Amino acid sequence: MACSSVEVALGNTYYCEDYSWRFSVFRDRVEAGGVLARFISQVLGAPGDAVVGLAAGGVPVAYAVSRELGLPLDVVVVKKITYPWTTEAGYGAVAPDGLYEFDREAAMRLGYGREVVEREASRVYEYVVSRTLKLRGSLDYSWLAGRSVILVDDGIATGYTMVVAARFMKRVGAREVVVATPTSSIDGAVMVAREVDKLLVLNLRGGPFYAVADAYIEWHDVSDEEAIEYLRMAKEHLKPQTRV
Repeated sequence: MACSSVEVALGNTYYCEDYSWRFSVFRDRVEAGGVLARFISQVLGAPGDAVVGLAAGGVPVAYAVSRELGLPLDVVVVKKITYPWTTEAGYGAVAPDGLYEFDREAAMRLGYGREVVEREASRVYEYVVSRTLKLRGSLDYSWLAGRSVILVDDGIATGYTMVVAARFMKRVGAREVVVATPTSSIDGAVMVAREVDKLLVLNLRGGPFYAVADAYIEWHDVSDEEAIEYLRMAKEHLKPQTRV
């Protein structure tokens, strides 16, 4: 379904009224990526120069976007700094160059000073480096310098991982950073919009119990092996002159 009503908020955020405020609007991540690619073309006209998916759940979405738009695909690992009682929710995130961002009020509520947060961030950074090397074989993102990058994830909840990913794209020299995602919370969208040139969301939703998975009918954790396969297929879809 095409988006018949593109709405604009915050000056740089575009969302689709047809898909927003609803649950279970996408069959799976790949279908969502195909719809998102058409929305990107509808809003931006000419697409950017590259698509970068957040590992690992964002990679199937980014794969579909790169395939539809004919753009090269890369992957970035950004890991949450999680609360002690969960492996899902986080109060910050770490990028592949070791820089991180965190919610200072949340850290204070936990009784964490900066030294504790830095220690946690350092531990997460080791994981980010290891996983980055596994997924793409290198920490070098210099090929993105001077390019317009479409940064894709399967959804935005709190916004911390996407904020850190966007800042990392700027640090490696991206000329423009456009974030595109099938679904986002309102609070997450507000946070991310401050950091990027444009934010495109199909399924914008509010409420205190927002979950990315609620936008999908089929939902599973994407393994690194699955992500690697999508990256391989993306290269096969590219014409030789556009290979990375």
